[in-house]
Amino acid sequence: MTNQLTEKSDVYGFGVMMLELLTGKIPIENGKYVVKEMKMKMNKSKNLYDLQDFLDTTISATSNRNLKGFEKYVDVALRCVDPEGVKRPSMNEVVKEIENIMQYAGLNPNVESYASSRTYDEASKESGDLYGNNSFEYSASFPTTNLEPQ
Repeated sequence: MTNQLTEKSDVYGFGVMMLELLTGKIPIENGKYVVKEMKMKMNKSKNLYDLQDFLDTTISATSNRNLKGFEKYVDVALRCVDPEGVKRPSMNEVVKEIENIMQYAGLNPNVESYASSRTYDEASKESGDLYGNNSFEYSASFPTTNLEPQ
């Protein structure tokens, strides 16, 4: 809304992507916004927040089984898309919560995943402002193209 890129705007975009993964829908479809639709359809007092009919068919097909961590995942996604940026978690908090959800669901995040979240945290502390002047430097090399006229 402000056209300013911040860490919190990245968190918002990540939250939208999390909801896309759950629903199998694009962010805006037929004039309906996935964030608003999710909030309107959910009922936190019911199993799976009563979102079975709103989920991607692959997920809803498994909803007869226990989807451990589902509600926690939805909660994290909705915190990420909070309209107020100051209420959104940091990406480091999101990574840690996703790792906790994986452990709760019986999946152990591998050592590399833990190391990457720790590395992200350390990098953000070292650099201070992740969105400063040098934050969007491309670290890989650009592919070389050999275009010849025909």
